[in-house]
Amino acid sequence: MTKSAHPTRRVVLITVLIVGIVLLLLGGVFLYKFYDFYFRSSTDFDERERLLYIPRNTSFEQLVAQLEREDMIADIHLLRTFAKLKGYDTKTYSGCYTVSRGMSLRSLMVRLVSRQQTPIKLVVPSVRTTQELAARVAKQLAMDSTELVGYLTNAHTAQEYQFTVETFPAMFVPNTYEVYWDTSPEKLLARLNKAYKNFWNAKRKAQAERIGLSAVEVVTLASIIQEEVLHESELPKIARVYLNRLRIDMPLQACPTAKYAAGDMSISRVLQVHTQIDSPYNTYKYKGLPPGPIRYPSIAAINAVLQPDDNDYLFFCAKADFSGYHNFSRSGEQHAKYAREYQRELNRRGIRR
Repeated sequence: MTKSAHPTRRVVLITVLIVGIVLLLLGGVFLYKFYDFYFRSSTDFDERERLLYIPRNTSFEQLVAQLEREDMIADIHLLRTFAKLKGYDTKTYSGCYTVSRGMSLRSLMVRLVSRQQTPIKLVVPSVRTTQELAARVAKQLAMDSTELVGYLTNAHTAQEYQFTVETFPAMFVPNTYEVYWDTSPEKLLARLNKAYKNFWNAKRKAQAERIGLSAVEVVTLASIIQEEVLHESELPKIARVYLNRLRIDMPLQACPTAKYAAGDMSISRVLQVHTQIDSPYNTYKYKGLPPGPIRYPSIAAINAVLQPDDNDYLFFCAKADFSGYHNFSRSGEQHAKYAREYQRELNRRGIRR
């Protein structure tokens, strides 16, 4: 009995040893898989980092397809497995994210799920029309330009920010802003309204008060002088001319307002038919400023109104050499002389409209 027991013990020991080795191996495999899931480098591209733009309401499967299409992930099967274990496969995704070379699968998915977005630099341009502004802005964002135009021309939206549809363009200060790529029109307008309030600080409000204008009126006048000027250096000088006219209750008689009333800013030659258009925007027909801006003026134009040149000119006319500069006059007689020179040059060049 004693002798036969030894082989049995050996078998048991060997069995225990084998089971132990197997369990150790399985544990190692489990730990490797755990490491695989959570820490192994899973992004696969040559650059140091990339920006990943995910459209609004992207499903997990659509995200997987995008990552495959953009060659960002080394192991798509691992991504699916990990997402299923964490419940990430039932979520939707959107936004702009920085993805670094060598980023772990866990880090990437946590970033996407928790929406740790990378802000983009949004350029709000100085342009003529709301349609152009919406197109330029929407092109930089995950936004439809038609949807944005709807918000920018909506009376209720303008009223929400204490503007009218006519004065609403005054809220948009052309500049560069940090926003999220998938921001909504509502959040974008809230962001730009905050920037507007910051722009109109105590100093600018005091400058506007000194020239007797509100912030909206300053922007409205800035929109007119920007349409008049080709060379930025003339902005303060022409701003003062119009302020001089307003001070003595003289009609502004600004050609850009007649063009705006005609609905055609490409007009090269403002004629009597244009100056007689019955529109509150036509400053040939109505005194004072129009109801609102005729374009989205630049900060340079706004600052030119707030810090105008010191002069007593009442008139200006484009130089006949077509340099883009102007002749300035104090008297109507001198202005008429410059105007005739310019008209003759228009005729010589065959410019009829």
